[in-house]
Amino acid sequence: MDKSASFEVSVEFLDKVSLAEVGEDYNNPLLSFVQLVFTDDKPNLNNQGVKQAEFDNLLTSMQYMPIKVNFDPIIKVQGHSNADVVGVIKSGKKDGDKLVAFGALFKEEFPDVIDYFKQTVSDGGQIDFSWEIMYKDAEVVDGVEWLKGTTTKAITAVANPAYGGRTPLLSISSTELLEAINKELEERGVANE
Repeated sequence: MDKSASFEVSVEFLDKVSLAEVGEDYNNPLLSFVQLVFTDDKPNLNNQGVKQAEFDNLLTSMQYMPIKVNFDPIIKVQGHSNADVVGVIKSGKKDGDKLVAFGALFKEEFPDVIDYFKQTVSDGGQIDFSWEIMYKDAEVVDGVEWLKGTTTKAITAVANPAYGGRTPLLSISSTELLEAINKELEERGVANE
């Protein structure tokens, strides 16, 4: 029987996303790309964690999984309940003791959310996320529940993250970034229509 756990992470916006991360087939101004630290290999404040041995399971299952937020114009980011899908995870990669995810946010459908994310980061704040995974088993070692047989389920922006700033948003694309990507594609002779 699969069990479910929620992991809290935080994000901050990127100024730049490379073509390798976005993909040479990128040509959609309706998306804003983000990069964030999805998790690390240390326990969170809920005494749960994912060891590096599980990173491949999370990587192979993260593509197309939702990025969610329960956003209110006054309260801003809330919790998991009633969260809307505001984007999808595109891919991920291992980076030392961390797992980094790349995703696309739906700019046309959720402009208030994306504007809030960008403004918060530009003001020196953080956007915190809680990722959700399914798992088949767990091993408790020194009071920490290490999850095994993991599958990525979602990432949700939340007000109170369990990872407490260890997993920040690294970047978000902008109009200027889209223009730079298109220019680089043109210089390389890649069709971009």
